[in-house]
Parts: sequence; C-alpha cells; structure tokens
Amino acid sequence: MDRAEFLSKTDIYTGDYNGILRGPDNEFCHGFHYHDFYELVLYLGDAGIFCTENEEYTLHRADLVLISMFRPHFLLRNTDSDYQRFSIDIDLGLLISYSTPASNLLDIFYNDTPVYHLTEEQFQKYLLLIDEYRRLTPARGHDILEKALIHRLLAYAYNDCVSDEHMDETAIRHMQVIRRLLHYIDGHLSETITVRELAEEVHYSEYYLSRLFKKITGKTLTGYILEKKIETAAFLLRSGNRSSQAAEQAGFRNYSYFYKSFKKYMHMSPAEYRDLYDRKQNILFEV
Repeated sequence: MDRAEFLSKTDIYTGDYNGILRGPDNEFCHGFHYHDFYELVLYLGDAGIFCTENEEYTLHRADLVLISMFRPHFLLRNTDSDYQRFSIDIDLGLLISYSTPASNLLDIFYNDTPVYHLTEEQFQKYLLLIDEYRRLTPARGHDILEKALIHRLLAYAYNDCVSDEHMDETAIRHMQVIRRLLHYIDGHLSETITVRELAEEVHYSEYYLSRLFKKITGKTLTGYILEKKIETAAFLLRSGNRSSQAAEQAGFRNYSYFYKSFKKYMHMSPAEYRDLYDRKQNILFEV
C-alpha cells in the first residue's frame, strides 16, 4: 500500500472536536491517510470497505468505526450505495478531559478491532443523538449543548465497545505527555521547534521522549513536526499565500530547505501545488 498522507487537525477543523454527516455528495476525498486526532464514525448505510495497513472491513449499516491517532486508513467507497455516515473528530485533550477515574475514554480506541457492529437497540440510541446534534441551531449555549451531545455519544461508545482490556496507569500518563506535546507543537508551529525544547517542556530526557513518541504514534518527533509544518504550508498555499509567505508562517527559516522538504513530501513544488489546487477549484466552479 502507498505511503499514508498526513492530515493535520489544522487542515480539517478548528476547536477540539468536529461533527459532520457525510455521503457521496460531500465525501472526504483523501486516500490512504492518518491524522493527529481521534475519529469515531457511525455508518448509516453500506458505504464500502474500511482499510487499514493490514486489514479490510466491509462496512454495513450500524457499524461503528473507531480510529486512533496516527493509524493509517481510508474508505474504499461503494459507488453504487447512497450511504450516509456521521463522523466525529476528537482531540486527545478533549478525550482526557471527559474521562473519569472509573471511565477512561481512551479505552474506546485501545482495542485492536476498529469496527464494531451495533445491535438495532444500540444503533437507535445513536441515531436519536445524531438527530438531536443536527437539529441544534446557533443560539446562546449552543456550544455547551453540542459538547454535551458529544459527551453522551462517547459514553455510549464506552459502554458498547470497551472490553476488559484497559490502559494501565503508565499508559495513561504517557498519553497525557503526548497531549502536552501536541498542544505545544500546535502553539509554536510558526517557530523552530527542537526535541530538546519539547523534552524540557514535559521534563523528560530527549532520548526517552523520542522513544516514547515513536512507540505511541509510530512517528519520530522530528518527522511529525516536519509533516505538520508541510501540511500547514499547504493549507496556506490553498488560502492564496505566496510560497515564501507560506514557508515563513509555517516556521521554515530557510526557503531552500522548505522547498526541498515540500517537494519530497508532496511530490511537487509549492508553486505546482498551488497551481494544481487553483485549476481544480476553477473546474469545480465551472461545473
């Protein structure tokens, strides 16, 4: 399978969560990819095949898919099906803040099997919740109500999907360290970020922190930071910024290094990337 594309949270949504109903008309267009947030997806129809690096799962109505951070995956769509799926993107920090000593919501994503088939009774309670979420209108307290519904949905998933396998206290502490790292990197992306700086932030040695990040995410710290910066630069290019502006705002102090890194990762130069995006937008506009 081809190398997975990294999709930064910055490129998908703002805040600490996002909920959206998708179908053939507004389906996510990326192929094999991974991201730095969790994703919970409820399928309302037979959408196709959910693929990971080593497994394939045929998706049916009432399937709940739980996708961990940094887990490569993609949906091989069934083009003959007029399906719908409700997708929620959730930050690690939100999962931790919603957890309690008795119920660690990270356990939802801790199992090896990412696809769960719900009973009809279980499925109906999710449908009612999704309908309530969709009918929310902008008003005072809208964000509180929305978060409350997300909280309830996670509680349902914890009840329906979590087995006897639980993260131990050490693993939980490690995930809290990862949360701090991701938060720090997000807040300093326009700067030069070093492993030493990150190690000082969380009071770990550089060696131990690098090994921990690699173990949990499958990525090196420096590799993740670079991919995050490249994705940020790509977003800025799509927003109309010049290549030099995108490089600077994404924290690249050397344009030559930015150019080489961008071309290696995106398989095209920054200018070619922006031109390709503009052409696609013009085609969509003409249609």
